[in-house]
Amino acid sequence: MEPNPTPTMRELMPTGFIKELARRTGCKSASQLSGVISLENTGSRLWPAIEALAEETNPDGFARWQHAQQHATAA
Repeated sequence: MEPNPTPTMRELMPTGFIKELARRTGCKSASQLSGVISLENTGSRLWPAIEALAEETNPDGFARWQHAQQHATAA
């Protein structure tokens, strides 16, 4: 097992994240917000707000997630 496994974006979300993201993005579709997070759809217009909330909620976990994304892109 990895010492610091890369968290998923969903694991970085706080309690009540759907309401908070709806407030931040104006998107009222819980299923759309949830889908973008679970599929890690980084091309979505909603993604910047999702990243910002993840970073605010869990800066260390977000840094590990971001680092893994950069390495996946470079490979």
